[in-house]
Amino acid sequence: MKDTPEKPKWKRYVISAGIGLALSLLLFGAQGGFAATDPGERWRLVCDALFVPGALFIGIGLMAFVSQNGVFDMIRFSLMKVFSLMFTRKKREDLPKTFYDYKVLKSQQEPTSFSHILWVGLALIFLAGIALAFYSQYEPL
Repeated sequence: MKDTPEKPKWKRYVISAGIGLALSLLLFGAQGGFAATDPGERWRLVCDALFVPGALFIGIGLMAFVSQNGVFDMIRFSLMKVFSLMFTRKKREDLPKTFYDYKVLKSQQEPTSFSHILWVGLALIFLAGIALAFYSQYEPL
């Protein structure tokens, strides 16, 4: 285990939310949201711009979750063995020899939490739902 201090959890949420909102702003601008004059059209673009990063964050968070639980361990070990051919012999000796050794080494490491990515993704989807509700006032669904 490392003796380095862990980042405060709120920083993870703030950074993830900042990235999600920046991506939303980029999508909103790319769709012409700043030039839209119709309020209904603007709310539709806000909904779209919030939904896409929200879905992306949820997908990444779920992939990280299943990866943390060992779903991709065999693939990761196989790729490590293939790419180890490019390393020097000394470097290769430091790598685990068998998949069992790899699993034992991995089980000794402390798991990293990716829940902040999921929560930010859910919040963006929730905000997209609110924008959809405003959009439906202008144009019935």
